[in-house]
Amino acid sequence: MRYDMATQACDTRNTVQNATRDIIDANNQNSRAILDFLTQSKLSDLQAENQGLKLAASQAAQNSYLVSQLRPSPIPAYTVQNPYCCNQFAGCGC
Repeated sequence: MRYDMATQACDTRNTVQNATRDIIDANNQNSRAILDFLTQSKLSDLQAENQGLKLAASQAAQNSYLVSQLRPSPIPAYTVQNPYCCNQFAGCGC
């Protein structure tokens, strides 16, 4: 009789422990699934933004190249001072 009661109590305790563990595991899996979804969503948004920025940079470089080829402007070999910038207010060359 005592052995049966002890066995039943042990079985009941194990059942409760297993059920509690299953509930905790299910909660952890749900939280993990939500966090994985949010992470994937954020990652997708960042990848789309990165792709857009790469496209914008490529378009800007292409536009700059096309403008430089279609409307070339002289590019000096070295930078010189503007000849009309200095001594314009000095009277009589003083």
